[in-house]
Amino acid sequence: MKTLLAAIDLEPGSLHVVKRAAELADKLKAKLHIVHVVDDVLTLYEPMVEISVRHRLKQAAEEALQAFFDQLPNSIKPHARCHVLLGKPYQVLGKQVRQLEADVLIVGRHHIEPLRDLFVGTTAERLLRHCDTPLLMVSTDSIEPYQNILAATDFSRSSHHALQASLKLAPQAEIQLVHVCDPPFMGFVRYDQQDLDEMLEQKRERLRQEVATEMAHFLAEDDLSRIHTDILTGDVQVRLTEAVELHRPQLLVLGTHGRQGISRLLIGSVATSFLSTLPCDVLVAR
Repeated sequence: MKTLLAAIDLEPGSLHVVKRAAELADKLKAKLHIVHVVDDVLTLYEPMVEISVRHRLKQAAEEALQAFFDQLPNSIKPHARCHVLLGKPYQVLGKQVRQLEADVLIVGRHHIEPLRDLFVGTTAERLLRHCDTPLLMVSTDSIEPYQNILAATDFSRSSHHALQASLKLAPQAEIQLVHVCDPPFMGFVRYDQQDLDEMLEQKRERLRQEVATEMAHFLAEDDLSRIHTDILTGDVQVRLTEAVELHRPQLLVLGTHGRQGISRLLIGSVATSFLSTLPCDVLVAR
């Protein structure tokens, strides 16, 4: 990854976003752009004073943003830039991501509160709908390098894209790649054990292929050893929650547009149910 973009709202919690972005930029030798968007809705209904108000808001934001920039490590500053922009946040950030050709957009939990409304009309949700760039949501104050990652896959392009982004973002991390198999009508149909075993073996083989073939073009042969796969059976929400509790990942990786309906569940009940208490960062991609 060559270019990282961190979007902050200038609240104290923004420092966690800046520190994580700086850690990643330093490790990846990437350029870092720190952006704050002054929402133009603040001056939309005051045309007579719009220009002066916008000027004051932008000037105050630039001073506040500079304070965050000053806390960057000296090794990062020559490769970092600050931007204060005006407009609707999701539109401005989407445009900035494209202009800078950013490889990942980094935001904080404070950008997306309340978390139960994460994917219901928020800036993050709109960005995911209209931006192909992976979104990293920083939810902890830790800046330890990512070493333990849990990635959920449903074999879709979206989850593949998310996994690929995580491998680039954390080139030394151990990856636990899981697929949750929820046999149809499980609560109403009694499956023969042999049928279940055959179904699970098919899923395991598909997962092995996901690692061995679909990822071979961007993952070195010796790097394949850091991906560990597992097939889980049962309710998607329950099993993923259990996997998070078991593996205690620093980073959870999810796709947003699934091939088998899993993404609708992830973006809906799963995401909203445990993102509010999840003790790790989250990387999502479409």
